[in-house]
Amino acid sequence: MNKQELIEKLEDIEWEDFEVKEAKSEVPKNSWETVSAFSNTAGGWLVFGVAKEGKEYTIIGVSNPEKIEHDFIGVLRNGQKFNKRIEV
Repeated sequence: MNKQELIEKLEDIEWEDFEVKEAKSEVPKNSWETVSAFSNTAGGWLVFGVAKEGKEYTIIGVSNPEKIEHDFIGVLRNGQKFNKRIEV
């Protein structure tokens, strides 16, 4: 998903397969609930670095994307939080 596709998605009214989290410096704890919900359906997009206030969204980015990605994927694959490996 590129920046323009993200902006278009944010302008949509409602989604069942798309959620945003701030995640400025770490993976938010409530991300795992979203992953669990997506894994019980057809999947979805979880985008870090976007703040939501009411119905307004702001792209804020993340301070260390490599660390966020490593931490996030590590939990999905280590078998401690989920009973099966979740594909990204």
